[in-house]
Amino acid sequence: MKKLLLPFLILISTYAVNAQTATVVDKEKLLDLFQTQRYLEAAQYLQSIYKEDTTDPKEISQLAYAYLMAGKLPDAEKNYLKLHEAKPDDLAGLFNLSNINLRRGNNAKAREYLSKVVALDSNNFNAYKQIGRIEKEQTDIAQMFRNFKRANLLNPADADVAYEMSELYFKMNNFRLALNVLEPALAADSSNLQLLKMKMPASIASKDYKGSIKTGEKLMSYGDSSTFVLTNMAKSYFLLLNYQKALDYFLKANIDKDDDEGLLYNISLSYRGIKDYKNAAAYLERTIKAAISKKTSSYYGLLGDSYENIDKNDLANAAYKRGLLFENNGSLYYNIALVYETRLNDKKNAISYYQQYLKTVNPAEQAKLVVFIKNKIEELKR
Repeated sequence: MKKLLLPFLILISTYAVNAQTATVVDKEKLLDLFQTQRYLEAAQYLQSIYKEDTTDPKEISQLAYAYLMAGKLPDAEKNYLKLHEAKPDDLAGLFNLSNINLRRGNNAKAREYLSKVVALDSNNFNAYKQIGRIEKEQTDIAQMFRNFKRANLLNPADADVAYEMSELYFKMNNFRLALNVLEPALAADSSNLQLLKMKMPASIASKDYKGSIKTGEKLMSYGDSSTFVLTNMAKSYFLLLNYQKALDYFLKANIDKDDDEGLLYNISLSYRGIKDYKNAAAYLERTIKAAISKKTSSYYGLLGDSYENIDKNDLANAAYKRGLLFENNGSLYYNIALVYETRLNDKKNAISYYQQYLKTVNPAEQAKLVVFIKNKIEELKR
């Protein structure tokens, strides 16, 4: 709160007097409004004291600040624009206008103000950083890279920019530079989890597996045992051919992740590494299951039905049977039996698939259906 109030305290250090009514601002009242975060009341109070068309920079600054803190962005912008017209080269004013436009979703206008800051001060770190963020949101990779790189050169210790640059270098497959960017930022803040988590995959990609493990151990010492950290620890040990350690971490990462194809696959590889082929096979089966969409069976069901509707009955049954490879689906058995019975006049196969369909039906819940299918089978046997 003290930091927020400091600019305002400077602004109200002198009594503001209305030229017509000679009413003065009650500093104690105003301070109380700000300390209790009643910013809108503060703005309304100031507006009741000052002339609507005031040209006094101090009065305009007070109003602009009060409206900004109250979230009344159009009113804040209106007052900051007055200050900007009187003093277009004021960096603080340009930043205020940029921030207001960012909050209102006008990124193009915000960037315009920040570009003016850069034109006035080519070494302004905050301007380059903010422009980089805007371009990231707009997915302008080339410009984002250029501005983040400039910001990083001006302040290598800034964690946010270092992370952005490291991630960009990583995506460009320049892993050594990704690590180089992280070094000064981590030297300034060695327990920054975001930077450490960026360092792990960059270290692995740079074949510094021991470095990745060391980073992972540090993250876990800070309480981060996320799937991301555990998986990267496992990958590092796996690439060091320490399959047992890799397996331990992959299994930890796999808790509540039974449908994660990548994790299951890596666990199976780790079991193969320690020559435990029984568990390797079990996890490969789970990997295959995880890799297949749960809707695959229904897709084949729809494909079969489509073929039926154009009298491609052999193709229809082939599609239904393919669906059975992915799920023991009762409706597919029924469809196959029905095609054999009504379209292909193949009683033997119709009986076989009706019998398999019966095995998927719960007699207690669908007694009438069971009777119906059994009667149909008896009729086909005649």
